Amino acid sequence: MFTGSMHIGFMNNPWLPVLDEIKFAIENKFDFIEITVEYPEAMPERLLPLCKEIRNALRKSGLGVICHVPWYFHMAHPYPSVRLCYVSETLNVIEVARFLDATKIVIHTEFAEGLPSKYFGENRNEMIRNFSLSLDNIKEKANEYGMSIMLENTDDKAATLSELIWLLDSKNIKATLDVGHAFSNYHGDNKALTDFIKALGNRIGHVHLSDNFGSGDLHLPIGVGRICWRDVLSELKNLGYDESITLEVHSPDRDYLLLSRNKVLRILRDLGSV
Repeated sequence: MFTGSMHIGFMNNPWLPVLDEIKFAIENKFDFIEITVEYPEAMPERLLPLCKEIRNALRKSGLGVICHVPWYFHMAHPYPSVRLCYVSETLNVIEVARFLDATKIVIHTEFAEGLPSKYFGENRNEMIRNFSLSLDNIKEKANEYGMSIMLENTDDKAATLSELIWLLDSKNIKATLDVGHAFSNYHGDNKALTDFIKALGNRIGHVHLSDNFGSGDLHLPIGVGRICWRDVLSELKNLGYDESITLEVHSPDRDYLLLSRNKVLRILRDLGSV
């Protein structure tokens, strides 16, 4: 799954029943759904009893699945007991992914809110080291189940480019390139965005797309913000990327999600990538 040509999916809204989200994906002919396994409707406790029904729907339709760990988990929390609680909950997400036959698990770099600023400044090495320890525990379980960890960029506070590359290379894992995060992190600089993509290069194993104006992760429809999508998709093509792309368009009106897919497909066709 997810080899040979670009596949386009979308992320579920965790406030909606997962089976309804899967039905929407099937009816609208998406290649896969990325399930963020989070509160309230998609917590492991809610999904595990439904796994057989979900798996049957996926297999019958041919819809692929990727799983996403909650974005607000503190994988680098300075208190070991608290950090290990987040690791434990991440392992629960991996159990859900196993039952759903998912092979890609998306994890964010450290969620920085609510922690002391010095932890991300003069004590930064400790933060990165703690995050690295969490990845070791998570990767061990993922390897056991034949899954690949996809580490998602957020901003320089959570992990600079060099720190992100160190984590990817030292753990032998792939990156989830979140284009919206990168554009916002570089304050709306499209050249810096494409340079970031080039730097990640063949480390990219999954992609998230959403638009913004360079000053916040707004999850807008494609084309609404200031991201130069032709440059982004052209750079991915130049890298030989031909795997999964998740649309993270956070609008209650799903017409914007479908419009975004059509715009991405149109650019990819122009570039000869589909």
